[in-house]
Amino acid sequence: MLPPDTPRTPEVAIPVTVITGFLGAGKTTLLNAWLEEYAQGEVAVIVNEWGAVGIDGELLGARARSVLEIEGGCVCCTTQLELSRALEALAARASPPARIFVETSGLASPAGVLRAILRGAAREALRVDGIVTVVSAARAHALEAHDVAAEQVGYADVLVLTHTDGRTAAELDAVRAALAIRNGAAIVASAARGRLSDTDGPTLDALLARRGAELRVFSDAPPAHDARIASVALVVEGELDEGRFLAWVEEALGDVEGRLLRMKGILAIAGLDVRMILQGVADHAEVDFGAPWEDAPRSSRLVVVGFGLDHEELAAGFAACAHAGCNASGSVVVRRA
Repeated sequence: MLPPDTPRTPEVAIPVTVITGFLGAGKTTLLNAWLEEYAQGEVAVIVNEWGAVGIDGELLGARARSVLEIEGGCVCCTTQLELSRALEALAARASPPARIFVETSGLASPAGVLRAILRGAAREALRVDGIVTVVSAARAHALEAHDVAAEQVGYADVLVLTHTDGRTAAELDAVRAALAIRNGAAIVASAARGRLSDTDGPTLDALLARRGAELRVFSDAPPAHDARIASVALVVEGELDEGRFLAWVEEALGDVEGRLLRMKGILAIAGLDVRMILQGVADHAEVDFGAPWEDAPRSSRLVVVGFGLDHEELAAGFAACAHAGCNASGSVVVRRA
């Protein structure tokens, strides 16, 4: 048997769930509730606090196997190396955690966290399981006032709306519309005091499982005034040619990879009986396969979120990926933030 301090690489990559959100959104409350889903000591938590005195780590320490606090700077920049080292140390343990949560500070861009996971020394032992951005309904104006708040939303594949008490249905609809415009690839859920509603999926795993089954096409909600982050929804009513689509992803989207935040697609590929699920974050993309199409209409939907995107060029490129033998006419819906 290996001694406790012997480095090892897990046979299965350790899932890393990033929890981000602007100041006061309720990240720690949500994370504390999710830790109750695990046996005591089963998971590890890395907490980034802006100040020199950590508080969140003490609140979370009762349930996590390890709570590593990174203080005095933001993991997206000044303390990114510390985050990489912390992830490497956890992955190298003889008995690594079943999951690692990374809770960022309220002022952190998720970009640096992703670099530490996807490009760090432990990258072969880790996988990004989900980026969860917590948004306070009471402070939704932060999306307009602070670049980093809008960026946190843009990177998310799950958005959790908190502090909904006292908000009217119309107010909450307006917040959801603003989120949908900025990131149409994200699942949107609500939580009260850290607890997800049963309809949203009462556990973290249930919430993450929805990603491969859902992809919203924008309604006619009015676009936001903020144009820093664009969310472009593309639809082809029919099948795609796999070769043309993959070439387009590599070439056209590769040209703007430095400006991409998220990408998600549920695609009908000619000759394939099941849905192709494309998930991308920053310059990292993965392909998986979902439920069979059976008798459902075969359509292809893709949402791209990023900075300075050429909407018309993306629309034309995606439409050109339509399978030549497809009888359905291709249509493209574009919504920008």
